[in-house]
Amino acid sequence: MMSALEETAKQSRDNCVHMSIKERLNDALASINLSIQLYPIEAEFYLQRSIIYRKMKKFQLAIDECLLVFDKIGHNQEHKLYEQVQKQFVLIYNECSLKCLQTGYYDDAIELLNRALNYEKQSAELYINRGDCFFAKGKITFALQDYEQALELTPNNKEIKLRISEVFFNNAEQHYKEKRYKDSCTELTRAIDVNPSIAKYYVSRSRVKYLTEDIVGAQEDIVAAILINPLEDGCIDVLPRLFVDTTLAEVLNSSLTKYVKEHLLKRGVQLTIS
Repeated sequence: MMSALEETAKQSRDNCVHMSIKERLNDALASINLSIQLYPIEAEFYLQRSIIYRKMKKFQLAIDECLLVFDKIGHNQEHKLYEQVQKQFVLIYNECSLKCLQTGYYDDAIELLNRALNYEKQSAELYINRGDCFFAKGKITFALQDYEQALELTPNNKEIKLRISEVFFNNAEQHYKEKRYKDSCTELTRAIDVNPSIAKYYVSRSRVKYLTEDIVGAQEDIVAAILINPLEDGCIDVLPRLFVDTTLAEVLNSSLTKYVKEHLLKRGVQLTIS
């Protein structure tokens, strides 16, 4: 009798998985509920129900199911389900944190991500999301630390590099408003070092170099911006000030442009004007 109940319960579990894949979550939940009613001693069924609750965005119920699994396996770290439950906790906390981030509950999101990182310290996604929370709160130093940690884990991630460079760019803009032009230039250089393919960084650095009387540096940066994206705001407008009585064609055919182009290409920057 028990064997028949167990077999029926597993079949219902399989139906649950199949319907979950098809995003028929209510049907999937009904199936796994039946599995648990038929064979309540099977811990794996509760893990499956946690997965369904997570997909339904019922995060507290999903957490409760995970805790129930831990109880059923006696918190035995050698049990085959232990690691799966830990991974489920990470997914729950991360997805719940994103919901908090979207609705402005930044402190709650950070707390959830802290919990997730207790289980998984090698996830770049978790550090990115926590960095976004810190950035939204204006805690730029903490945000930068998380972004840099994420970049260590995935060194070629363009999304992370953009976040880091935007932190430096925002710092530079603040320094510029406060007329701290040298500090602004330093932050823009950091942004370019991380992400050399963004034209607006060169436009802004050209502006502050001009204000600090580094005319050649300002010229080089505005040429770089034009080569990368000639439609970037401020690119063409400042040419008469930086290159007096010189046409755009003459600037593009100059030795200065040749030098800047070679430098950008060495850094792997894709140019619009080649």
